Amino acid sequence: MSLARLAAFYWPRLRAADRDDVRAAGMGHGLDPEGITITPLMDMVLGFLYQSIPRPPVSASASLSAAAATGDGGGDDRISLLPDDILRAVVSRLPAKDGARTAVLSSRWRRLWRSTPLVLVDTHLLPRRGGGRPARAGAASRAVADAVSRVLEAHPGPFPFVSLSCSFIGDDAQRGVAARWLDLLAAKGVEHLVFVNRPCPLPGVTLPAALFNCSSLRRLYIGSWELPDTASIPLPRAAAAAAFPNLRELVLGCVVMVDGDLPFLLAASPALETLAVFGILNTLRARLSSGSLRCAQFCLSFMEEVAVLDAPHLERLFLWRNIKNTRVKIGHAPQLRMLGYLQPGVHQLEIGNTIIKARTIVRPGTTVPSVNMLALHLHFGVRNEVKMLPSFLRCFPNVETLCVESEEAPGRTSNIDVNFWQEAGPIECVQSHLKMMILREFQGEESELSFLKFVGENARVLEKMVIVMKLGRYSAPEEVAAKVMDLQSAKWAREGNKLGFLISRLRAGGSAWSLRDGTDLSCDDPFMCL
Repeated sequence: MSLARLAAFYWPRLRAADRDDVRAAGMGHGLDPEGITITPLMDMVLGFLYQSIPRPPVSASASLSAAAATGDGGGDDRISLLPDDILRAVVSRLPAKDGARTAVLSSRWRRLWRSTPLVLVDTHLLPRRGGGRPARAGAASRAVADAVSRVLEAHPGPFPFVSLSCSFIGDDAQRGVAARWLDLLAAKGVEHLVFVNRPCPLPGVTLPAALFNCSSLRRLYIGSWELPDTASIPLPRAAAAAAFPNLRELVLGCVVMVDGDLPFLLAASPALETLAVFGILNTLRARLSSGSLRCAQFCLSFMEEVAVLDAPHLERLFLWRNIKNTRVKIGHAPQLRMLGYLQPGVHQLEIGNTIIKARTIVRPGTTVPSVNMLALHLHFGVRNEVKMLPSFLRCFPNVETLCVESEEAPGRTSNIDVNFWQEAGPIECVQSHLKMMILREFQGEESELSFLKFVGENARVLEKMVIVMKLGRYSAPEEVAAKVMDLQSAKWAREGNKLGFLISRLRAGGSAWSLRDGTDLSCDDPFMCL
């Protein structure tokens, strides 16, 4: 299958507005699709990469200019009368370029600049009216790299936030400059680092191993690099001396990595809580063993396997739009509460040492009782996927919130037997625990309605069912009413249930997912159910 067909089949088709947002985000960080020849698949992955870059704590939208001030200051320098602590607070909120400009005012301001923690964002070093970001390596990109080098050499640190996403690093000399940056950041206490090469991982261009000296890191976002040979990097045995003893969040986007890299990174980060991996275009098997990890997500990647081996504090496991035949293994994860998007009949689900199949007999070793929020993605027009749905649901007996994302089946469909759900037998989570049910991208298929009717007639504690109608699927309200009339007239297990209808905001093939919400441990609804 060609990459173009893979992009269309495995990944969602974006709305025009979404595509504009992705393109704008890319331009904001130097990705100009007009100037670089990339495949549709790479275009989508890179758009996701740049759109997901963390926002800096300072903004370059306001200009540092006395002309912008209002009122009559009388020509007096009143700002310099303020105490040093207040002036440091002012300088710390300026972009690096404007902060450096204060150093020319006087020796006092120069001392203040050098003693203030610095936020460095290389996009802030570009000309404000430069006509957009440089589309390829050249004088503009070299000027930004030179400015980054000067700032890192001149300022003693610390650097609480550094975002480097504007440079083309493709040869040994440029890689040497990048290694020098990392050496300086390691020595000067970088805490949050975004390090993205442009425009995509180049064969043989590896991330400098100097990164593993940045022991002060708390948040790390790596994009468009080939990871170094981690097997050759010495890793301290004591957790207190680990490469990243303070790292809480790790994001790997559009990187080239091998199966052994992820276990190495987890071992190097004994305090890691959130892990996000996306845009991995080589086949990867991910095995998770971590005593601290609370959230892991794998998106837009060729994942052959995602295996939770030993993760006693893992609360969230998310898989979104990966290659279709991923093996998902759940071992020791006693605190796993949120899980999605599983694909019945596509993902091979293994719990403990048992591969879940249609009509697998439920026993304690084949269930994950801790999960209370579950998201599934399936084609209701594909018989094998629907036949696996009851078995998947039985594996999670305590689910209270169920989000099912429906997608139109590619090619010919195969109708499920009309009596399938009547003969499916009891499903504990549906009968005893399900409170919230949402079906996204409702296609109007009989198989969808049969499933919804089964839930309504068996869910004794159901409080709310929401059907999100696929955008543009129905031309008239009467057509919608005819589709759901049978559902409304069903004998619901609980009286007073609330059946609601919404119109989807997504175009065909769209999906409700946010990398930031998935990583945000304070977000109680990453599947956007409520």
